Amino acid sequence: MSVNLINNFKFQHRWLIMADTIASFYRNRKNCFLKSVQKIFSFFMISQLLNMKIISSNLTNSQLNTTRLIMPNTVTCYYRYRKNLLLKYLRNIFSFFIISHSNDADSYVFQLVRRTERLTIIYQVVRHGLNQSKPVTASSIGYRQLNRWDWIIGITCLINWVRVLILICDDSESVAIYLGDPLFRNKDRRPLFIMCFIILPIIVIFRELILGLESKGNLELLHVWNVCLNGFTPIYLNMDNINCKKLRTTIIIVSNFAHYAMLVVPLILSLLFIFPFLTNPWMYKIPKLFFTSFIWSFPSIFSCSVLLNGMIGFSWYLICSLSFHLFRLTNLLNVADLLNKSTGTIYVDREVKLLCLLAIRRLNSFEFAVEKLRYVFLYIVIVFAFSADVYIFLGGIIRIYNDILANLYAILGMIMLSGIGGFAIAFGSFISKLDSLTIKLHQLSCKNKLSLQTASKILELMDRAAGPYNGVKIGDFVTLEKRFFILFIVENISLLMLFTVNIGPLISDGNRGFQV
Repeated sequence: MSVNLINNFKFQHRWLIMADTIASFYRNRKNCFLKSVQKIFSFFMISQLLNMKIISSNLTNSQLNTTRLIMPNTVTCYYRYRKNLLLKYLRNIFSFFIISHSNDADSYVFQLVRRTERLTIIYQVVRHGLNQSKPVTASSIGYRQLNRWDWIIGITCLINWVRVLILICDDSESVAIYLGDPLFRNKDRRPLFIMCFIILPIIVIFRELILGLESKGNLELLHVWNVCLNGFTPIYLNMDNINCKKLRTTIIIVSNFAHYAMLVVPLILSLLFIFPFLTNPWMYKIPKLFFTSFIWSFPSIFSCSVLLNGMIGFSWYLICSLSFHLFRLTNLLNVADLLNKSTGTIYVDREVKLLCLLAIRRLNSFEFAVEKLRYVFLYIVIVFAFSADVYIFLGGIIRIYNDILANLYAILGMIMLSGIGGFAIAFGSFISKLDSLTIKLHQLSCKNKLSLQTASKILELMDRAAGPYNGVKIGDFVTLEKRFFILFIVENISLLMLFTVNIGPLISDGNRGFQV
């Protein structure tokens, strides 16, 4: 009985946390936003000029000539002043969505990270958030034991998957009415349902894979950048001040995007699910079908919101963790540059030895963390590439349902392919930075007379940097590099463009004949 009470309390507490998070955020920012909007509207109010006393019908000719000279300068100064105010208020509007109004940037980042982490825990992306160092308390099979919220998510996804399967296999009117078919008697209903039938289990498997890895304690990579919450200072991060600020800016941008995306996703999905059956004329002819479609849309929106926010939340953890490792490597390059400019032989020898030890330690920790996630990276790449190709095919070639929905699918597919390219450009530079570090160490060894022990450490680091163990692994055989993914994206886009030019008109003619 006590266990059930505890579970009920936890279940209710999660909903209270979600409501409090959204309410507190908009309560704190609403006043600043409204004030800035009011100031922008006041920019267009020029009543101050109308009250100027230099405009009068009683002026003499000399005063009129003087007024003609003064008026342009007055108007120019006035609009220059108003323009600066407009830019200032636009910056405040922009900061309403992006940056902090607090003077303490570190405390703002701490609040932002904790707020985003709380949302990921609510949506069951991971169990413990950034605190992945705690001992594992559940086996890999029974990790959802006594977790009511997770059982609700799993059962809802299973019900929606079975519902889509029945709608694909059975076209009868009675089944469509009871299961709330939003695409009733639409020519594109079957391709859309097949797409949902394929993509839904793919995302569910991804979610179960992440939770299974966490239950085994294999997500240490997410715990590495937890040290940033102590402060973005060289003391805690072992970086120079420039890289600390760059890392802080990266975390702010990524965290803001992830946080707002997880808040907006349920609203966008609600519009996407409600839009088809509102535009279907059969809904107004069969009121019972409209009612059942509206009722069935709630579990569909719930399951899709949880699954999509799960991918967004885990991507947030992943990008911040990899950024932390990337900036630590960039800091080593800066240290090597400083040592190249140094003149003290004894000082350089000692610092080079410490640099080599630190670089080897960081490479080993990064390899240990990424090794356990190589199949997760492979799964993410396959899922994103497959989903992007499907969306572009449905939106750009078939032009499914109507022009609005087709354009949304095509844009979403292009954004996903561009996201893969951006990820490759950002983190594919890890190998190139290792090559740069090897070159700088070679320059140090040629420029300075180093001890035998230091020279052996340099050779060890060069051998370690040239090995096949570095970089982000995609499966067992592929390492994340710029060239591979750029060529991959270009090939996907060129193939889809070829299909659009050659097959698209044929499918359009077929749809036109079907309508006739």
